[in-house]
Amino acid sequence: MAISKNFQNRFVELADELDEKNKSKRAKIIGISNTTYSNAYNYGIIPKTSSLIIIADYFNISVEYLIGNTDNEHFEKSKHPIQFKERLIKLQKEKNIFTVYELSQRIHIHRNNIAQWIKLNCIPLIDDLIIVADFFDVSVDYLLGRTDDRTTN
Repeated sequence: MAISKNFQNRFVELADELDEKNKSKRAKIIGISNTTYSNAYNYGIIPKTSSLIIIADYFNISVEYLIGNTDNEHFEKSKHPIQFKERLIKLQKEKNIFTVYELSQRIHIHRNNIAQWIKLNCIPLIDDLIIVADFFDVSVDYLLGRTDDRTTN
């Protein structure tokens, strides 16, 4: 379980902008569970990536802004978002990386994790996403297929 004061501060700031004061209702409005909301708001516990995407989508911000990796609020959502798996495969081809094993060796993430991302269409935890995005020199949101802007903030 990852904890981040930067994430907590950003989440609290965004959540407190909502008109609703009841935290359970805030969670429902955003589209996350009460537990996820409470853990993020009170303790800065970073939720699983799918919840980060839901939160970022609700506030129309980048995941990188949400987790505090950038102060750049600008985010342009893709008109035709693609799945993480498709984006990863495209980036691998651009770098002439054709096997899971080779990618694993280059980014130091176990090949079973990478295979699961591709075969089962799983989304990695945020820590792994950051490693992969850094390796390919793209933003986390580009890697997730949320934006067509490759640039890191």
